[in-house]
Amino acid sequence: MKVLGLSLILVLITGCTVAISPPPTATQSHDVTDSDQDGVINARDRCDNTPRGAVIDNQGCPNYIQPTDARQSPTASARQIDVYFASNTAKVTTGAITNIDAMADFLMDYPGTTLRLTGHASAGGSASYNHALSYRRAMTVKRALIERGITPQRIDVVAKGETDAKHGSGAADAYRRVSGEVLNFKGDVEKAWTIFTRRPQS
Repeated sequence: MKVLGLSLILVLITGCTVAISPPPTATQSHDVTDSDQDGVINARDRCDNTPRGAVIDNQGCPNYIQPTDARQSPTASARQIDVYFASNTAKVTTGAITNIDAMADFLMDYPGTTLRLTGHASAGGSASYNHALSYRRAMTVKRALIERGITPQRIDVVAKGETDAKHGSGAADAYRRVSGEVLNFKGDVEKAWTIFTRRPQS
């Protein structure tokens, strides 16, 4: 007992150290991230920038649907934008916010697309002033889309000034606008079912 007690005292006094080896480090040889958030890791994903909410195959590729009549496309109206301005201003009106929101939603849903914004102005004033005004209008819409999460690299800006107004025959306010054209659109995709999905009523 004396020997055992002495041993315990020595352990308490000197302490007992145990060497613990660090855990082995695993080497990750594949990219297991999912950049386009379609449920397929990058190492297996054959289709980058999958549209949001699309039904995909095992390679992460969606099924594109091409309507025989482009006007019947579910996204036909969403792929166009016209933002109108008051005379001699590049300030977006409250009524234009809905159009900008809709375009931002479309661009978020179809990340492989880009947008060309073309600024216009009516013919009043000098041509150089109207060209600059049309550019400011297009940049105003671009900034609004960027604020809604669209990267600047996806939006191209063109200023046409009063070019169309000189040869047009409509009202002057029809030329005080920014028009948008979606580029690189491959077609509508088959969307995954959600609680908001509506089936056609017979």
